[in-house]
Amino acid sequence: MAAPTQYDVPAGLDDRRRDARLTASRRAVDGIGTSWYDDGCVALAVVGPAGPAQVRALRDLRPQLAREAWAELVIDLSGLEGECGPALVRVLGQLRVQRLTAGARVEIDGAPAEVVSELGVRPATEFTVREHRDGG
Repeated sequence: MAAPTQYDVPAGLDDRRRDARLTASRRAVDGIGTSWYDDGCVALAVVGPAGPAQVRALRDLRPQLAREAWAELVIDLSGLEGECGPALVRVLGQLRVQRLTAGARVEIDGAPAEVVSELGVRPATEFTVREHRDGG
């Protein structure tokens, strides 16, 4: 495989975040996918129908995310189908607390209403939840 050209690599951090979220969605197994976009920065996608498999996969990922998402964790919920459910909201909250306590920035994009109401919205420098919008 050839080295990426300047046109293959996104120029800015926002572009790398967006590309990593898309890559994480494509890589999803058991409804969970990950992608790295910078040193210590991980994108995590939760896709498909919400269920116990996703909760188990997220719990299993916690130690890895503790090691690898030390600077930033971006969680994309825009591919989630149906209601989130209390177990999934709880494990997302635990991931948020774990990463914030370690000093990482946490962002959740495409959050269903129940996630927004449970986890709330904080400034982007600490923790951000962006509500899901149809069509984008």
